[in-house]
Amino acid sequence: MYTPSTRSFPVSLNPGDPVREAALQAATARLDEFFGDRVRVEVERLDRIGPWVFLQGTMRTTDSGRPYYAGTVYEARRADGVMSDVYVALLKKADETGADNDARSWRLSDYAVGPTDVAWLTWPDEHEAPRALFGF
Repeated sequence: MYTPSTRSFPVSLNPGDPVREAALQAATARLDEFFGDRVRVEVERLDRIGPWVFLQGTMRTTDSGRPYYAGTVYEARRADGVMSDVYVALLKKADETGADNDARSWRLSDYAVGPTDVAWLTWPDEHEAPRALFGF
């Protein structure tokens, strides 16, 4: 179990960790709004420092293919070639008394669907999140 502390380095939230499942659920809720159950995230990084969690992954269909964007707000971007399959999200614990393993305890501070650049480059300054969380 992860205990928030004054650590200045990220700790990976590994499969099977209940905090991982809660954070992942909170981080991908926006994708569910856009795509329903047609898209999932293949996690590349899900790291935590204190009350902050950063997710970086690749969007995939349920059969591990590339997402199908037709009928979504992202269809034109994909057609124009300015849409990647990357998904990133920044979460912050809503309050310190909430359970870490409850998705309702986590708030989505920022996210990027299909960025073609490092959309999260400014997030440490914009959200006062630790730079180390992003690998900077």
